[in-house]
Amino acid sequence: MQKGRTAGLLVGALVLAAVLCGCSYGPTSERLFTLPQLPIEYTDLSRQINELIAEGYEYASPSSGRNIQSVQMVDLDGDGDEEAVAFFRRSSDERPLKVFIFRARGEIYDQLCVIESSGTAVDSVYYRDLTGDGILELVVGWRISSDVQTVAVYTAEAEPTVLMQSSYVRCSIEELDGDGIPSLLLLRVDSRENNVAEFYSWHGESMAVSYSVTLSNTMADLTRGSVVSGKLDDETPAVFVTGVSEEAVATTDILICRKGSGLVNVAADRRTGRSGIVFPYMQLRPQDINGDGVIEVPSPLDTSGVQGDGLVMWRQYNGNGQYTPVLYTYHSPSGGWYFTLPQEWRSRIDVAMAENISNEAQTTLLVDGRAAISIYMLTGENRENRALRGNRLILERQTGTIYAGELLSAGQELGLTEDFLRHSFHLVVQQWTNLT
Repeated sequence: MQKGRTAGLLVGALVLAAVLCGCSYGPTSERLFTLPQLPIEYTDLSRQINELIAEGYEYASPSSGRNIQSVQMVDLDGDGDEEAVAFFRRSSDERPLKVFIFRARGEIYDQLCVIESSGTAVDSVYYRDLTGDGILELVVGWRISSDVQTVAVYTAEAEPTVLMQSSYVRCSIEELDGDGIPSLLLLRVDSRENNVAEFYSWHGESMAVSYSVTLSNTMADLTRGSVVSGKLDDETPAVFVTGVSEEAVATTDILICRKGSGLVNVAADRRTGRSGIVFPYMQLRPQDINGDGVIEVPSPLDTSGVQGDGLVMWRQYNGNGQYTPVLYTYHSPSGGWYFTLPQEWRSRIDVAMAENISNEAQTTLLVDGRAAISIYMLTGENRENRALRGNRLILERQTGTIYAGELLSAGQELGLTEDFLRHSFHLVVQQWTNLT
């Protein structure tokens, strides 16, 4: 029996869902693992885990990132058999946090090694081949205290080797320099109290800082922001690092690897060294809003609406820090939707909000001062009938909510169609970040 298929079947047997929950990440095959009623090939692993619990260990699931299961199945060495990686805490130990790695040998699991740390929690874990040898390393973030976090890269061996260790605020795993081997990008305060992004790469025998660049944001701002990986253009990978100040101002740095220069911030002003991409924060982050494979940066044009709803210009930047507007939207973070606008409406659009009455929120887009389109967010009883009232048509359904649209007189005179309404309306999709 193939263990990859068996582990996938375990998802349906969730009895300890509060302990063993989460989702997969990256190129690995991590999956949910549950202890009750295990197939026979996991009986030995279950026995060993139960023995650890009897000895005073308790589960200590990673608290952030995508891999948040207490027991994770991962093929670390690429042999087709999945190792079991289990996260525990034993408070009486000097180093209470433990990562046990069990290697499969038929239906028997041998304990390969234990990785230990002081601290209060496992912040995150990623599995990536950072050395280019085909074997996955463990990238583990440790929460030492409420103010201190460290990240370390470990080899999965009988005697684990620490390839690097550093303090950090946030991190992501990137492939920016074109060598095909992922590197670790840390956002941290360095020894000179500078806010920096450091690029750790494999140097044959160790991992070390290859490049470092000063950031425009404080670490406090970055904890409220985002890190988005994508393309600056068709060929250039980039990382968009956004911080949000207490005054709700978003500042975005754009990091790329440039041949001969290393890691550079193309958004930085040559005189000040700080990014010139500064806008009011609208609960939006850089993303590929138009589906062309390139990341766009939101530039709010009007945030006078309720809870920051308003018009947004989406900009594509090049390697010189110059931008081109590629899309305009009306974004409603308060309603969880947005509407793409024809570019020629840029200086002609206005918005009117109707008071939310009887479980119905109405937003009307005006062109040249005349009502063209209304979008309705309908909740409560009888929403199906209300969504089809008059000339309304249903745009999207969500649990407990229906979104409807209506072409008004000015919209009909502009030649707009129901297909235009359907294709222009979108729900805001919550996206994962690469941050730990």
